[in-house]
Amino acid sequence: MESKESTLEVLFYLFENYSEVEDVNQNRDVLHGYLNQAGFPNTDISKAFDWLESLANEETVCINEPNKKSVRIFSEYECNWLNSECRNYLLFLDQVHVLTPEMRERAIDRVLELQDDCFTLDKLKWVILMLLLNQPNSESAYVWMDEIALSESPPQYH
Repeated sequence: MESKESTLEVLFYLFENYSEVEDVNQNRDVLHGYLNQAGFPNTDISKAFDWLESLANEETVCINEPNKKSVRIFSEYECNWLNSECRNYLLFLDQVHVLTPEMRERAIDRVLELQDDCFTLDKLKWVILMLLLNQPNSESAYVWMDEIALSESPPQYH
């Protein structure tokens, strides 16, 4: 079987095929075997598990509560990994309160960790969904998925 390309591909495959597994960490060895049989390299599998573990990280992102008039400016480094469509979408989700400023920063951090040269808005939506599903009271993830992410019409940025 052909080798898959990236950590993100492992995450998508894991999410699509094994989303019913409640505790990935308890089943890590078994899932690692399945992913290996599917053709994913061990390094990408390990990186994917590490990435998933980081979603549940309880450490808080140290940011001050932004003023209503403040604007999030992306660094040059962040712009290298997030195109303008992705950056605008993150700001939109912040404005409509799907993401808190802290969650927005976590999403950015998780995207930067992937270092995917071909990162798209669709991939960003998956990252956000995985991030939201790993939070307590993840009902907002389902609302976001139904109303925004899977909507036929594009969101209106203001």
